[in-house]
Amino acid sequence: MSSKLSIWKILAPAALLVASAGSASATTVGLIQASWGNAQNNIATAMSGGLVTPSSPDSYTVLSVGDFNAATPAELAASYDILVLPWIISGALNADWTTRILPFLNAGGGVLWEDPGNIDDLVASGISLISGNPYSSSVITLVPPFSDSGAVGYYHIHYGITAASSDWKVWSTDALGGIHGVYGEFGTNGGRMVLGVSDNLYHPNFSSPTDADHYALTVNQLNWLATGSVTGTPVPEPASLLLLSAGLLASVAVRRRQQKKSD
Repeated sequence: MSSKLSIWKILAPAALLVASAGSASATTVGLIQASWGNAQNNIATAMSGGLVTPSSPDSYTVLSVGDFNAATPAELAASYDILVLPWIISGALNADWTTRILPFLNAGGGVLWEDPGNIDDLVASGISLISGNPYSSSVITLVPPFSDSGAVGYYHIHYGITAASSDWKVWSTDALGGIHGVYGEFGTNGGRMVLGVSDNLYHPNFSSPTDADHYALTVNQLNWLATGSVTGTPVPEPASLLLLSAGLLASVAVRRRQQKKSD
């Protein structure tokens, strides 16, 4: 058997696994029905434009509060890659962190949360939230992975973050250190959640540069929830990287043996 074929047999499984990890599949969003429809218009624009997973037929479904409440986390995870909770949803929603949201995340789902009406459901999440606008500064700083060259921050604030546990990372702050957004990864199946204090998804109507900034930031968030990257290109899972590394090390060992035989 030739040395080239031997190396290929070693590397082929790693190459195939990494290739599959780097290919984006279509994203399905479940948009929880809000009191106003602007968020639906903006989700529709992102989905139809292929902005979440480029070159894939992304889609969304509007979920009534009743339908959401009736579905188990496992059923939601089987139907939707991302759940979006925009401004503002009925208080009848059951989005309890322990029994609803966290199991969905552990099953590999993504959550984009902007709803101020049900923040009490997140009491066990490790995020401390209060109603209203508690911030004294409007100078917002965005940090990776959601920063955008044109996105300058949030303006329509309806609740505040006073603290967050180590399960969460901060992605938006103001000049006085106020936390405006957090994100986290949960479980071993790629579960991700982004929470921001503004109704960012509701406002973009492209009538001003600020609206366009809000929309660009929303697309970054959806990209990260779907793929782990704001570019829409999936980040390889750790197992894929380990397998590729093992394959590369094996190929180096084969080459060294060949060199010794030729010496």
